[in-house]
Amino acid sequence: MKQIYRNVKKCRICSAKNMVKYLDLGKMPLTNLLVEPKNKNKPELKFPLDILYCKNCSLSQLSIVVNPEILFSKYVYRSSIPKTFQDHCAQIADKASEIVNPGRNKLVIDIASNDGCLLYQFKNKGFEVIGVEPAENIAKIANANGLKTICSFWDIETSNKILQRYGKARIITATNVLAHVDDLNTFLKAVGILLDEDGIFIVEVPYLYDILSKSEFDTVYHEHLSYFLVSPLKKLYDNNKLKIFRIEKYPIHGGSIRIYSSKKFFEEDDSVKEFLKFELDKKLYEIKTYKSFEIKVKKVKNELIKLLIELKRKNKKIAAYGASAKGNTLLNYCCIDSKLVDFIADDTPEKQGKLAPGSKIRIVDSSYLNKEKPDYILLLAWNFSEEIMRKTNDIYRRKVKYIIPIPSVKIVQI
Repeated sequence: MKQIYRNVKKCRICSAKNMVKYLDLGKMPLTNLLVEPKNKNKPELKFPLDILYCKNCSLSQLSIVVNPEILFSKYVYRSSIPKTFQDHCAQIADKASEIVNPGRNKLVIDIASNDGCLLYQFKNKGFEVIGVEPAENIAKIANANGLKTICSFWDIETSNKILQRYGKARIITATNVLAHVDDLNTFLKAVGILLDEDGIFIVEVPYLYDILSKSEFDTVYHEHLSYFLVSPLKKLYDNNKLKIFRIEKYPIHGGSIRIYSSKKFFEEDDSVKEFLKFELDKKLYEIKTYKSFEIKVKKVKNELIKLLIELKRKNKKIAAYGASAKGNTLLNYCCIDSKLVDFIADDTPEKQGKLAPGSKIRIVDSSYLNKEKPDYILLLAWNFSEEIMRKTNDIYRRKVKYIIPIPSVKIVQI
């Protein structure tokens, strides 16, 4: 077997070695590597989960890199499941179409395209679409739905193959994937090869400011190698001859930024300077800003454990919703198992019937909520809380209380 993981010794953007640890979540299992019930008693691989801050360029990154073939070759996340994200993808396609009409070149490439949620929206607008997705099982679903998808990791070889067969791309998108990439420079070089001179490259990533200010420690897991601000991203793009010309902020996934770039075809608007000024004003380029993060994280952990224990002492039945990667980080860091949470409801067929990594809590179909009628539902996928609460109330047909853990522990009822 290839090397399972390696330690990081320098910043992946600027190569500096003066990095400082500011968050230590201990040893964690891989959050999307679900457990078969027959393997319940077998030991799981666990890896350090720490974040390092680069004092040179202000990038935050994990202290290790797990072999991506272990992480992504078989995958259980389906982007088309949440209606909230479907709507968000439609908005991405709308915005992109305002900037770049199909015209003579209608080719859109989506990197790490999953089951084709975003491709579908571009196809509906008259674009020709191709996805690049390393998970064989997920790529198969997209192809079966008529969304052409190449099963491969994104690299220079894949970019050249697409170029030779289909020509330049007018739009290249990469939503929630740049954080997964170890070799960021090669990733962007591959984009530059395929991007048309008047094309645009659109990236979405979780915004580090939101992670820090809202105690979103569950966004940290082994797939997310990097945690971005605009400043280090601008340095990365400049080094690879891509010009960031617009940045927008969205609430999706707890707070994300969308970065538009091109090969200097589009003029930079005020948003780029505004984000850089915001980061400077918030002292996000100073290590002392990061020092309090772990204290806030421990507070969430203590409050959540205390609440669950108190509810169990009152003989309350507690379920969870959303066997997400972020949910599994939260469960493992907070030492929550089946003694505190009876089961996890999830709408993804690939997850149902399995056990959550580390906690070994069983994952079931959401209709199970109506059968078991828990008193409380812990929202692990809190980033889709409104959608989940509406959906489960329709299933449940009686009042239920929800525990939202982030940014601080609270109980809500709708």
